[in-house]
Amino acid sequence: MACRILRKPHYRIEEVCRRWETPDADLAGLVIERELTLSVVAAGVPVEVGDIEQVDERDWFPIPEGRRYLIGAVDLRPLDAWYALTAGVQTITAFAAEPGRYVTILGQGDEPGRYTVTRDLLVVRHAELERFEAAQARLQQGAAPAPALAAASAAAGSAPRGPVPQYEWDAFWCEVAAMMLFEGPPESLAALVRRMEAWFAGRPKQPDSSTIKKKLSPLWRRVAPEAERLSA
Repeated sequence: MACRILRKPHYRIEEVCRRWETPDADLAGLVIERELTLSVVAAGVPVEVGDIEQVDERDWFPIPEGRRYLIGAVDLRPLDAWYALTAGVQTITAFAAEPGRYVTILGQGDEPGRYTVTRDLLVVRHAELERFEAAQARLQQGAAPAPALAAASAAAGSAPRGPVPQYEWDAFWCEVAAMMLFEGPPESLAALVRRMEAWFAGRPKQPDSSTIKKKLSPLWRRVAPEAERLSA
């Protein structure tokens, strides 16, 4: 007995264009304007995932959480998806991630990881297809966008540039400066790390010891000679 597939996990670009009766150019416009998310079918792509920590307006660094292999449909960043759709190919170094997070492709040795996305690999996930069609149905009925979409649009227009810091680094550095001024430098970097770990214990979120050490190491290299002189 023949089996008819009633639901697919994702749909190729040609299927989507036929279903919506729209050309590639219109689809590309939706993608670049972040109204539609495209994905790519990945087969065992090695990636590193983690948090992004903002130091200031320009500087940030990753806090790795772990490594994994991606299998299945993975969302693309809008610009990467737009290039793959319009130019037919795009080499990427990362996938789309939640705000304050990253998903970067792992390479070999010191070489950055890269993955080539071709147009024939682009898909629209089933959930994204349903979300977009529901939004279009509301527009046809003259209704306002869904609250989640409206909130996301408002947030995108008013949010500051760059990821939001996960930890209270401004207050952290104020505490370090006050401690150095009033108490003097500690006897070692390890003691300084322990001191700031104790300070973070009273905050809503605490980074791990390696992250605190990474933050404090450049400062300690600068003050270590004076600390050694005072302890002698």
